[in-house]
Order: sequence, then structure tokens, then C-alpha cells
Amino acid sequence: MCEKPWCACNSISTSSTFEIREPCNMGRLVTQVPNEDPERIKRVLDAKYRTIGIDKDALAKQVEEKRLREKAERDREEQYAQMSQYYADQLLLQQQEADRLRGTIKADLEKYRQENQLNFTRKEWDLNRPDHKHIDGPARMGDDDPRLGTASMQKFEGEDLSAGDRKTAQIDQAKAWWEEQAAQKAAMKAAEAEAEMAHAELVKYQDLIQLDARSQETVLRREMNNATVNINQQLAEEKRLREQQAKTAELAANMAELDTTLSSPFMTEDPNLAASALSAVRVRKDHFKGMTEAEKKAILDTQLAQMEELKARRQAKELEDAMYARTQHDIQRALAEQSRRVDDFKKGQLAKAQEVLKKQMEEKEHRDKDLASLYRNKIHDSYFLQFGTSHR
Repeated sequence: MCEKPWCACNSISTSSTFEIREPCNMGRLVTQVPNEDPERIKRVLDAKYRTIGIDKDALAKQVEEKRLREKAERDREEQYAQMSQYYADQLLLQQQEADRLRGTIKADLEKYRQENQLNFTRKEWDLNRPDHKHIDGPARMGDDDPRLGTASMQKFEGEDLSAGDRKTAQIDQAKAWWEEQAAQKAAMKAAEAEAEMAHAELVKYQDLIQLDARSQETVLRREMNNATVNINQQLAEEKRLREQQAKTAELAANMAELDTTLSSPFMTEDPNLAASALSAVRVRKDHFKGMTEAEKKAILDTQLAQMEELKARRQAKELEDAMYARTQHDIQRALAEQSRRVDDFKKGQLAKAQEVLKKQMEEKEHRDKDLASLYRNKIHDSYFLQFGTSHR
């Protein structure tokens, strides 16, 4: 290397390739040395590149890769947020259903206690019953009552010689009572543990029954809806046929009645006989033989109008029934289509999540390979041989 500290050959080149130059000689001019590499002049004159050695293309590529990686990360976080929100909603619905089932079980348990676990069935009922004063006997039933003791102030016979035996018997009795209470507590704890286990099994079994019942209910509801649509269509057709038959029968009856009225000797009597001598518009009641042809025609026109009105109402009713049946059918089909879309959406979300994970694994593998090849930290021998060989 050059002995001059300010000589350019003392600086370390940061380019990716190293060139072996001749030793520096301050007696020769730089302009007299031929430059075989034109790009080297640009690198030497660029102080920033010479001192720092930044690879702009590599940095630009890294910036672009970072931008794409951040964009992919944002897309993945957005998809994950949507999927998390969906599962959170499903968990909330399941939690609400579980709370409802717990409330139902608690109400059933309380109802069972009110019906079957009554107070008078407990073994402590004789000690805590509110009417014990009414059924309890008198405190004294004579001087020879064996329940009377020293503190009863009923018998004064001197010193009580059996106090020690009585105290020992009381201690033994209390000990027996304590042991019995301990055994009862242990039995109660075991019974409570067994009841809790049975309750857990019951809840689990009820959950399974609920799931099975829900699936069966869905199938039965679908079948019932289909059967309802078919029955409604059949009933509508039967109703239409009945109405048509009734209409035909009514029309035939009306025509028969009209023919009978027109051909009956009694009904076709001359109405002019009922005309009053006082006025042409008045009618004698005792000689009234029927209405005029104009009045009959007016009545017949009114009846025909009523028949047409009834026919129009029946047709409107049939159209309304058909529209209702078609609406029910469209609703069932829309519900089935919505269920299919929900299933397709779930499958699509799962496939997208799997594709994102696969893409992330491939990107990580590619990034690890690039980093391993970029930062392998291996120095070539030419790096140590280039010192003192360049004219700079």
C-alpha cells in the first residue's frame, strides 16, 4: 500500500468485483495510465458511491419487495380479521344457545325440587318444623317422670352419684353422634360429587340430543314444507273443482227455476187484472197476479249482475290462493339457496386461508434462500490481493 495516508489506494473498494492494479507510484501522472474500465471513472468520481458503496438497483428491488410483502401482509390481516369476526359471531351464537340451555336446566331443577324435595321429607324436619309446639308433649308428667333431672327442681334426693357415669355416657353418645355426622357429611360429599358427574353426563347427553333433534327438525321441516305446498296445491284444485261444480249446479237450478216460472200457469196470470181504476200506477192487492215483464226483467238483470259479481270474487279468490302457494314455494327455494350460498362461502373462506398459508410458506422459503445467498459473508481471495495494486 502507499505510504501516503491521503492516497486513494488506501481506501477499501466496496464494489462486488475486485481488480488487481499495479502498485501506486506518485512519480507517474494518473492521466498517463490507460483506463480499461470506463465505468470505474464514474465510480471513482462519485464520492457517495466510493465512500458508501450503495447498490441502488438492489435497494430499489428490496423496496419493491418490501412494498409487495407489506401489501400481502395487509391482505392476509384483512382476510384473517374477516375470518376472526365470522368465528366470533358463531361463538357468540353458540354461547347464547348454551346460556339458554343452562337456564332451562336450572328451571327444570328448581321445579323438580319444588315438587319432589319438600321440607317435610327431610330428616331434620322434626328439629326445625314450625308446629313443634303444637305436637310436643308437656314438660312434666308427674314426680316419677324419668325425664326429670337435677335441674328440674322437682326432685331433691341429695347428691347425684351417677353423674360420672352419666357424663361418660354423654361423651360416648356425643362421640357416636360426631362419628355419625362425619359419615353423613362424607356420604353427602360423595353424593354431591356423583350428582355433579351425573349432571355433566346429562348436559353432554342433552347437547347431543339437541344437535340430533336440530338436524332432524331441519329435515322434518323441509319435508313438512314440501308436503304443505303439495297439499295446498291439491286443496286449491279441489276447491276450484267444487266451486265450478257448485256454480254449474246453481246456474242449472236458476235456469230450471226461470223456466218453471215462465211456464207455470199460476205464475203467468195476466197482471193487468190488478190495475186500479183510480190510477194507472196503482195496483189492487186483492187482484194482484204478479209483476210486469219490465219488473221481472229488472230482477233478472240484477240476479245476473250478482252472479257475475260472485264469479269475479271467486276468480279473485282462486288467483289469491295460487299466488300464496307460489309465494310459499319461492320462499322455500330462497331459503335452500341461501343455505347453499352460506356453505359455499365457508368452503371458499377455508380454501382462501389454505392458499394464503401455502403462499406465505413459499414466500418464506424463497426469502430465506435469497437471504442465505445474499448474506453468506464469504470474502474472495482477490479482496486481500487488491491492496496496493491500484493506481487510484
